[in-house]
Amino acid sequence: MFIYDSMTQGLELLAKRELQGAESLFLNVINDPHSQPEETKRARTFLNDIRACQTGNKNLDFDLYKKLVKKVVASLDYVDDLLSEVYFSDAGSYEEFDLQFSEKIPSLIGRLKQIKISDISGRDKLFEKMEKNGLQRVKKTLKEQKKLTESVQEFDPFRWKTIFRKFIEQINPILLERHLDLLDYILATGEIKLLDDPKLPVLTPKYIWIIESTLESEWYLLRSYFFKARSEIQSQFKKKEGTRKYWEEIKYKKIKIFEACNFSEANIQKFLFIDKLNYKTLEEIYEFSQELGLDLMPRDVSLALRGVDKAKDHIKERGGFLMGNRKVFQNELLDLGFLKDNAYMIAKQAKRSNNHQISEAFQQSLQVASDEIVWYRIPPNGQRIRADIEAQCTKHLSTVRIHLFERGRLNKLLLKAGKPLIRKYLEKVYGDQVSELHCYFRLETIHQYYKLKFFEYHDNQIPSVSELIKISRKQFQSILLEGYKSFIQKKRLDIPASLYNAIASHKSTTQWEDAYTTPEEKLLLRFWFLMDHGVIINQKIIKSGILNPGEDIWKFVKGQGEECNS
Repeated sequence: MFIYDSMTQGLELLAKRELQGAESLFLNVINDPHSQPEETKRARTFLNDIRACQTGNKNLDFDLYKKLVKKVVASLDYVDDLLSEVYFSDAGSYEEFDLQFSEKIPSLIGRLKQIKISDISGRDKLFEKMEKNGLQRVKKTLKEQKKLTESVQEFDPFRWKTIFRKFIEQINPILLERHLDLLDYILATGEIKLLDDPKLPVLTPKYIWIIESTLESEWYLLRSYFFKARSEIQSQFKKKEGTRKYWEEIKYKKIKIFEACNFSEANIQKFLFIDKLNYKTLEEIYEFSQELGLDLMPRDVSLALRGVDKAKDHIKERGGFLMGNRKVFQNELLDLGFLKDNAYMIAKQAKRSNNHQISEAFQQSLQVASDEIVWYRIPPNGQRIRADIEAQCTKHLSTVRIHLFERGRLNKLLLKAGKPLIRKYLEKVYGDQVSELHCYFRLETIHQYYKLKFFEYHDNQIPSVSELIKISRKQFQSILLEGYKSFIQKKRLDIPASLYNAIASHKSTTQWEDAYTTPEEKLLLRFWFLMDHGVIINQKIIKSGILNPGEDIWKFVKGQGEECNS
């Protein structure tokens, strides 16, 4: 006898006075780790009755057992309960759903084994019934919740699809194992009537071969095979691809990749039923994306339908590997020192015709920092200013030149980068507490910095903070001219007219000069910069030409690091 429900069939045997067979079935219930506690308790009671009868200590009322026999009712309420419980749980990710089912399904294995599946169509009908009933239960519960708690929760079809898909994935191996047990039993006993088909009265050699081949393939029986020629069936069993089993295995392999890449259920359902999506293609682009440290995206899979190379190119772009002219421009930006992410972003978004504007604006900005270092005191190789300019390129792309030069953004960036240097100098002159003064915001400017620098080199007395702030640019102009004359006389310097005129006519790109800026001030800025870096001012320095506009004075003083001396 093939065992479906050990408890019910054990009672039937007990009612027929077949004590040994009933004892064996009740032992199965007790030893089954998946049995429910109530079933185990009942089985132990009946087993004790049998053994008491065998020892002569008890007379059994077999009519009572006939009344206890219950026909197996194909109720799937326990499945509905489980699906509903998981639907309304807090589980949200694929891993959490897997965990929920792996914890709860073992308690249902005994009941699942009671389900008789004769062939693949029987399994499919069972799944359809489970889905229909489970869906009705969930919607009914939602409706009841709305009445009781005025809940606004709506039915989520994709959450349901995920849950049911996960459920089927975990119970299918259990049902398949039970189905194969049935086929094995039919071979051993010849009871082909267990397949519930009146057209199959006797187990013929052909039927035996079909069942044996099915067992060998470890898959569900296809009833149509019984009514086809052996040669046709034989070719089906030999096929490795294109069978029902093959497509189900492929489906689960695809799902595994989709879930590993965190695809939404909507996208999983979409791609599962696209025949053109070959699994080998999907696997190839998935492995390719993993090599680049990326997960697949739905767009990658869609492009794979038009060709693997298209999908790979898209994955490369997402991974920071552009193609063609974009790749060339990306490499150019990397050579300029751009960060990998920024170079990728700019090269990907910028129009080809505007590429040169971005790189030229970056290079020109660094050149301006070099040319105007005596004013801003920001070395062109400083990481901070390079990062700030790079950020502007990333943000504005082809219009970055307008922002940097025409709208004064570069001037602001250079002034901002010089704030730490100014503060350091002010603290050296006025003490560490200078930043706590209420007028510090007026003191921490580049004009105040150079006023103070003037008094350091050309006056014996440093003015107080209030005195320094009170000196206007107009007043400072006359003071500076006097200081310049004294400095030239003291150092016995002869400034050539060509140098003086060149400095007078030179205008900075950032237009930092104001109405009171004189050639004398520009010369003093150069002298102060050189003296701050340990250079002795003499006629030899004048003749070297380093004071001319455009000369690399930072290189001349052998500047290193990211800060100038203050």
